[in-house]
Amino acid sequence: MGLWEALAHKPRVEVIDPFLPGLAPEVAQERRRQSLLADFFLTSTNALTLDGKLVNLDGMGNRVAAMCFGPKKVILAVGLNKVAPDLETAMMRVKHHAAPINAIRLSRATPCVETGLCSDCKSPERICYMWSIIEGHMLENRIHVKLVGEDLGY
Repeated sequence: MGLWEALAHKPRVEVIDPFLPGLAPEVAQERRRQSLLADFFLTSTNALTLDGKLVNLDGMGNRVAAMCFGPKKVILAVGLNKVAPDLETAMMRVKHHAAPINAIRLSRATPCVETGLCSDCKSPERICYMWSIIEGHMLENRIHVKLVGEDLGY
């Protein structure tokens, strides 16, 4: 979407990007920690149910941690391809679509990279460790879901 690049050029905006190419792992990890104290956290979700549940499966947990607590505002850009009718369908979408594609993107050596489907592996290369289902937040207007009228991400 080009949002990170556009925001980086705004005055008085500091973008904490843990995904910059060439970052040492310890620097990327520290940036993930710093993002938990940001004013705004921009992300997406693995699935969104019709009744508004955000369904995610994370490896490190920094993304879901930030959704739950830390940043003052959380903004999620969500493509129509991530909308699921119910929780069960959302979880299947995450497990058998989003997770394998992310494992492929990250060049992980996992069974799902080979088969395209989750096999509940215990591989040290897996990226699936923490499920979260967010139904809302105690702080009103902290989480903002922006549904984009096209397919975005996986």
